[in-house]
Amino acid sequence: MTSNQLNVKSNRLCAIIGAMILSGFTMSSMSYANEDVKTEITSTIVSHADTHITQYDGSVFHTYFYGDTNESNNVITGVAIIEPNNEIHPAHQHEGEEFLMILEGQGTWSLDGKESPAKQGDMLYVAAGVMHGIFNSGTKPLKFVVIRYKNK
Repeated sequence: MTSNQLNVKSNRLCAIIGAMILSGFTMSSMSYANEDVKTEITSTIVSHADTHITQYDGSVFHTYFYGDTNESNNVITGVAIIEPNNEIHPAHQHEGEEFLMILEGQGTWSLDGKESPAKQGDMLYVAAGVMHGIFNSGTKPLKFVVIRYKNK
């Protein structure tokens, strides 16, 4: 097996774990598993066809990368698609910083208890611990990029 094939397999595993976390399965609930195994994201390209897909009621999440890099922990990157009148999950907070960028559609941002319109081309930055979310209040699917990480 080539180094590139190993990287693709490793990143697929990272995507599966990321999807588990997005669905509410936490690393703390996995602590009984092999604690010596740590996934490191390496320089590679992941095609859309190789993403891990997590289905929710009214939305889908394509995980590209999940794991640790040399500089960050708990990295997750992906693309979410939310159908009208839906959200992936209610407003929430987490340890890491996060960027969200809307590629298509429109909706409503929730940031630190305030709501505002969300439209194509908008980007949200949220610091660790700040409540945030997005709801598709439009009439077409809302598609956005997610980049979340925690510095080491």
